[in-house]
Amino acid sequence: MDFLGLKARQRHQELVATLRKPSPPTGLKAQAVSGPLQPHDPAHPGSDAYTYPRFTVGTYRIWHWRGFAIYPTDVTYLYPDGPVPLGDFPAIIVSPGKFLEFSALYAELLRHLCRKGYVVLFVDVDAGPLDCQHKRMAEELLEAVWKTLARKIGGRVATPPQTLWWGHSIGAKVQALAAALTANRYYLRPTAIVAANFSNAMSGGPLCYDDALKAATAIGPDIWYSVLQGDRDTISGEDPRRLYDALTHLKHRQLVTAVSYPPDDLVADHEAPLTAPGPIAGRNARLDALDWWLYWKIVVGAGDFHFKGGPDKWAYGSEREDGGTDLAGHQVRHRVEAESKSGG
Repeated sequence: MDFLGLKARQRHQELVATLRKPSPPTGLKAQAVSGPLQPHDPAHPGSDAYTYPRFTVGTYRIWHWRGFAIYPTDVTYLYPDGPVPLGDFPAIIVSPGKFLEFSALYAELLRHLCRKGYVVLFVDVDAGPLDCQHKRMAEELLEAVWKTLARKIGGRVATPPQTLWWGHSIGAKVQALAAALTANRYYLRPTAIVAANFSNAMSGGPLCYDDALKAATAIGPDIWYSVLQGDRDTISGEDPRRLYDALTHLKHRQLVTAVSYPPDDLVADHEAPLTAPGPIAGRNARLDALDWWLYWKIVVGAGDFHFKGGPDKWAYGSEREDGGTDLAGHQVRHRVEAESKSGG
């Protein structure tokens, strides 16, 4: 365990440094592949039209004492620069997968969400490579969100705040566990949750395992839950489908599959949401249509619908499956595998 939090501080410093660099040019992907380009339509949640082109980024550290262990939870937060809208900014809470040293791989996602008009919290609750206490992580996620919004974001969010959660892999598992902890003193009910490549992994063996599928039955029925999976995700396996099936009591849930673009221009694997250059992301270490036409579109589209009076089509309706059109006129279509709008 990273007791002194030295490695956590380093990875958050690298994330902040990446966020403060200029954004890559929109046409970057066009130079490498023939897949669809980022849309320019201001109404499109994944487009390069930004209401808040500039933002402020900072970090906040919360210390924990458990027995003889002292360790931190680190939060990198972003908020838009500019006038605070009537009703204040909504907040999007991002929980990363178990990539530890590569937090900067989420930088472009965070940058996009903030520039679209959201306070964004990137919450790092993983205390080390062998850390597998996912329920503890869920408790610390709730505490970190509550304290960061209250102490660092000032008057930019409402009381209580309007929140949407976005988790990737183990981060999506931690959020599922957190959503079920309704009796926790720091619990702030999310309006919606987007789980990308959810993994219910038993990373620490049977002696260190919290089953998010079992806990999911305690998630409030009014939370809108979107489960996204990749058609080439060999790590999550059937876990996204199992999560969807565990949420039968929810009034609104959906399972959406990201479809790869042949031959290998867009690879919808486990690492698809990771876009900043780095060795873990591999061939996905670049911005592409899976970002702006799927992951970014659905999370911003959901936030705009729930908090800003936007249409439901981008996250929950007719535009979910649209993956964009390449220069040759080829249409990429994702798949809505299942959905329920009435519970069960």
